[in-house]
Amino acid sequence: MAVFTITGATGSVGKEIVKHLLVMGHEVRILSTRKNLDWKGASTYFWNPSYGEIDDLALEGCDHLIHLAGASVSKRWTAPYKAEINDSRVYTSKVLLDSINRVQKGPKSCVSASAIGYYGSSQSSLFTEHTPPASDFLASVTENWERYTKMFASPERRSIQLRIGIVLDKGAGVLGKLVPLAKAGIASPLGTGKQWTSWIHVEDLAKMFVYCAISDVVSGPYNAVASTPLSNRSFTKKICKVLRRPMILPSVPAFILKLVLGEMATLALMSQKVSNAKILEAGFVFTHEDLESALHKTLK
Repeated sequence: MAVFTITGATGSVGKEIVKHLLVMGHEVRILSTRKNLDWKGASTYFWNPSYGEIDDLALEGCDHLIHLAGASVSKRWTAPYKAEINDSRVYTSKVLLDSINRVQKGPKSCVSASAIGYYGSSQSSLFTEHTPPASDFLASVTENWERYTKMFASPERRSIQLRIGIVLDKGAGVLGKLVPLAKAGIASPLGTGKQWTSWIHVEDLAKMFVYCAISDVVSGPYNAVASTPLSNRSFTKKICKVLRRPMILPSVPAFILKLVLGEMATLALMSQKVSNAKILEAGFVFTHEDLESALHKTLK
């Protein structure tokens, strides 16, 4: 049995990781901004990273740190909120690093969330971990995020960054927005519908975080996506098929998305065909590689 400390555990991915760890019999410690949070099977510790506060006991003697905390990118990108998206990733990582440096026995591995937004958008490129970062907002945030989480690494400690694609999880993320539209019979492709969508099932993502923590995966970034990226049009069509609803055509024009969502429309219009060869070479085995069966599993 190993001891895991987790930030961002109340999000959909964090909940899945905690569930997976408890089933495996590991000890779970949760860092939360809520005082006296009650979580069955896990110990909870308070932190307030915006003020530099953390209970060092959460990290004392822990074997592995899983770091997910950061403000959601799925809220309208006003100038103040864009600053919060970036700053939340920086100060949470800095507070954790300071705590790790204070405790007598810190984690042997730190596995942190990142995002394929690092790569920007391309209709023709296949993105790998060797692809340099783009220059847009999401890429600059992600590059900065990784700059700080890489500081967790030491001769005794591995630091891994998982660049996460679209996560399939019922009621959360992209599916949380698309499924109600599909059920109402009004789902349609976005923009041209040709943009690449790289996805991963939440169960595989949770298992990947744990696998990278407890195995001999070397430090560095890894793309957390399944092997079967597909177009936005095909992605939407698969959702409609699984829900037995029609897909409405034509697509929602890009200018409409920009009017409604502002700069955040970037999330809907980005084209990202991402390779997972590196994590496969590291020995990770996916359970969900086919989108249709993954959607059946998620939406049943």
